Amino acid sequence: MAQPRHPVTADMEAKVTNLNQRIAPFFKLPDTDGKPTIIGGAGPRPQFLYFVKKGCPCSFDAEPLFQSLYKKFNGKIDFIAVTDAEAKDAHKWDLDLKVPYSVVSNPTVDIMNAYQAPSSVYNSLISKEGVIVNRWAGYSKAYLTEMNEAISKLLGVPLTPFDVQYAPIAGTTGCSFTKYQEGKSVWDTPSKQLPSKGSILKESAQQPK
Repeated sequence: MAQPRHPVTADMEAKVTNLNQRIAPFFKLPDTDGKPTIIGGAGPRPQFLYFVKKGCPCSFDAEPLFQSLYKKFNGKIDFIAVTDAEAKDAHKWDLDLKVPYSVVSNPTVDIMNAYQAPSSVYNSLISKEGVIVNRWAGYSKAYLTEMNEAISKLLGVPLTPFDVQYAPIAGTTGCSFTKYQEGKSVWDTPSKQLPSKGSILKESAQQPK
């Protein structure tokens, strides 16, 4: 069996659960069509957030699978792709890959830092209350199966199979973000505690719309 270009390491597996059950960092940025896009915070639907690196073959490989997962749930969950590409290149990615949801340009990788995503293809499942339910350091047949199960459970819909198609057997992550800085997440301070659900909703409501 061929080894992945960028395998998910044991260290990645250990660290990727660090943000589970934490409040998802809040951002509001325009997508490639100029539409204001909110990441994190309480909202009408859960979110699935994943990261794309400009020119990364891993991002090209994973993209159709994420789009298939999005289509399976038929608008019940919002998908958002965040890329380190400048706006012009992000827009080209959006058009070339025919992305059916928001693509956000973030060349400063502030969002990647906040979500502890050092590489492309990292992804986070966020509840409608604005809490990170689960994260994955990449994709694989097993990871995509887990994502399908986690999203179904979060939405309260019957679990049905997801076709993982050509996904690799081994956990596969993406190319590293050049500007990523370890320790820049708001949750890197050990003393941070998860607020109650009520305070999550209150804080989110106070965020600028």
